[in-house]
Amino acid sequence: MIITPKRPRNNRAGSRISQLVPYMLKGKGGERCTWYMAGNLEALDRREDAELALSVIKLVQEGNVRTKRDKTYHAVISFHPNDRKLADSELEDVVRRTVAAVGLQEHQYIAVRHSDQEHEHVHIAVNKIHLVTLKIHHPFRDIPLFKVLAGELEKELGLHQVDRSVTRIDSDRSRDYESARGVQSFSRWARSRIGEKVDLDGISNWNQLHARLAVHGVRMVRRGNGLALVDSTRGDLACKASSLGRHWSKQRLCERFGDFIPGPAAEHVATMSREAYRPEPLGPLRDDGLWREYQDALGAARARRDEQREALSSKVDTAQAAHRRHFKFRHHAIAAMPIPGREKHKLYKMLSFEKKAAERRLRATIKRWRTLGVNTHPGSWKEFLAARAGHGDQRAIRRLARKPGGLVIKSREKQVRALPSRSGRTSRGSIVHNMPNGVRLRESAGSIELLGEAREGALEQLVSVAKQRFGTKEVTLQGSTRAQERLAELAADQGLEIAEERQR
Repeated sequence: MIITPKRPRNNRAGSRISQLVPYMLKGKGGERCTWYMAGNLEALDRREDAELALSVIKLVQEGNVRTKRDKTYHAVISFHPNDRKLADSELEDVVRRTVAAVGLQEHQYIAVRHSDQEHEHVHIAVNKIHLVTLKIHHPFRDIPLFKVLAGELEKELGLHQVDRSVTRIDSDRSRDYESARGVQSFSRWARSRIGEKVDLDGISNWNQLHARLAVHGVRMVRRGNGLALVDSTRGDLACKASSLGRHWSKQRLCERFGDFIPGPAAEHVATMSREAYRPEPLGPLRDDGLWREYQDALGAARARRDEQREALSSKVDTAQAAHRRHFKFRHHAIAAMPIPGREKHKLYKMLSFEKKAAERRLRATIKRWRTLGVNTHPGSWKEFLAARAGHGDQRAIRRLARKPGGLVIKSREKQVRALPSRSGRTSRGSIVHNMPNGVRLRESAGSIELLGEAREGALEQLVSVAKQRFGTKEVTLQGSTRAQERLAELAADQGLEIAEERQR
């Protein structure tokens, strides 16, 4: 379970709740709400009363005219895909404790559960204006409070326990870089090679730390109010020191070694480097040759781009030189004419207008030449994989395939009957079915996966849905050995023919 506060894009005073609650209930399409709860809204706790409850909250917010900040607090409770579906009473208790953890238990709020994604999640919209005093309350240090509460709720409810012992910080730029290039980012490399292997207990001062970092070709420098690790040869490769672990923050390091002392210059560190950062492909299939082919395609695209730029530059220079010669000759021709100066002045003026018009046409022509170049760039790493997978490359298909983690029944047939569902498609293109008794199944690409605990009733529903989906065709079972044994018995009772069993 992860409880996350959602910050507004701007913190101006206003009624953000008037846009938030409709999104929670319907989003951009149809109904999304699979469970509804209203707190401190007497007689307005039904789903049918949501619009009236929203109007009441807006009236309370309008009663505070002094605040210049946003009046709505938004939190999201996300459950693990393998978590069981909580009962309504359990979910109500989770929402109440979440609101109370940040001191908003006396405030009005609306909570909605969404089940149209692979993991269920609950949105909570809270009115930060108190119903009686009309004073605004801004939660303080809500993230640490939510982490403690989530850990307690996971133990009490028997849910999947998230490992919060080590803080993993991956910036958006780092994730975007890995997604586009298909190589390990500098921050991930620094965390694995430096943060997890360098023992700070064996270092007594800043000079020793700088010497250890220099082996990896990295410098530690001041960056804003904190510290950052920067590659000695490429200054654009950098990450926060705290992303290596909690003991690498500026505060913790200064507690160990005293005030920060800058290290050697980049030129000196580059000469000491022995284990510097090198972009390496991500994933277990790094030896299948696909990443190397992508790098070759990038190299060929760069070479082609340089050739096109040189050819275009030569073509532009030739056209501009011809333009200058043409009007220079005409200027000389006018100068050689045996006519009065007043007449020459008129001709020069006309020539100037013609020259400006010709320059505009030439600029438009050059712009068109630039857009006519053939783009041979393979695109980002994901675009390259998608293009290869579209041509049937099995290596790319394996890289893009999502490996399910629960019990799975797969069919070898490519054309199978679609199973109707009230749920929409998720962001991954799969469909999550909310079955009776809290059972949730994920359907995608000829497979049906059980989300959550492999209980007896859940296994029966999994086999029943597989029978509707695949008929009596050969199927493959994937999962743990113990669950597969019971699943095989149920499948045999339903007439499903098992072709293979795979353990994970």
